[in-house]
Amino acid sequence: MVDSKAFSWKKVSKSTKKTYFDDFQCSWAPRFNGQIKSLWESKAAERYSDLVHKLKIVRDRPDFIPKDEWPEWLQYWEDLEVKKKSEIASKNRWTEVARPGTSMSHHTGGSKSTIEHARDLVRKLGRDPNFYEIFRKMHMKKADGQFVDNKSQMIADLMEERVTAASQPVEGSMDLQPIDYDPIYLETIGGQKKQRVYGIGSKGLAFCSRNRASSSSVTAVVDEAVEQLVMETNERIAVIETEMKEKDQQITLLKDEMQQVKEVNNEMKEKKNEMQQQMINMQSQLAALMRQMGHRVPVEHPSCRTAYHRSTS
Repeated sequence: MVDSKAFSWKKVSKSTKKTYFDDFQCSWAPRFNGQIKSLWESKAAERYSDLVHKLKIVRDRPDFIPKDEWPEWLQYWEDLEVKKKSEIASKNRWTEVARPGTSMSHHTGGSKSTIEHARDLVRKLGRDPNFYEIFRKMHMKKADGQFVDNKSQMIADLMEERVTAASQPVEGSMDLQPIDYDPIYLETIGGQKKQRVYGIGSKGLAFCSRNRASSSSVTAVVDEAVEQLVMETNERIAVIETEMKEKDQQITLLKDEMQQVKEVNNEMKEKKNEMQQQMINMQSQLAALMRQMGHRVPVEHPSCRTAYHRSTS
């Protein structure tokens, strides 16, 4: 999906960008949203620019651009003002930014981004690299240790001179002064331009700035994570204890109910025995009364008595 007249990334609507980002979005911790969105914006703008450039060169309408909108794209590319801006941008990319004779900027980074090279240095050095260390890694040949062009060699020479001067002992001391390479490097290359630093680019600058801003708060972040984990664990323990108490109460109730049933059964047995004894007494009294009245009392056969007791038991 491409917006109508979205000839550049700046002209893509916020809703369409959100759709692109939603399609890209995976699962990550919410605290990384800002960093990931920033990196995605940078990469998306780069990819979109490459796409538009290829369409401009080929001039063959792709399926995702409607037929009735394609003429507007062609007309936009033929606009004199657009052509002028394109020529200026192309000229800037080929400008010898240091001084005449230094040639166009080169580097030895290959297909790896500046951020990837910076991360390699973090693993190698065990700390965040400074701007000059990233510059050397991106512009020095591994084979012979030479810089790739006159411009990078000139910057390296100036850096060595300024670092040497800055490290000289102060009056009354023999100790060399600690060096803060970043301001010296920025001064050497002429400062930051449009959020870019020569030799490390905008991404390298963002990586270094983000790492240094966050390094001082690493302990706080870890402490916060541990505190959160402890709190969640305590909450879970409290829930388990509550569940165990409820189960204990249920077991106690069941035991009470079983005891009540047992007591009822015993009571019923006692009543049954009592009724049986009353029946026997009544039979004896009836027999005695009949004898007094001169009636013959039938002799109860033992088997009948057993059957009677069996039926009443």
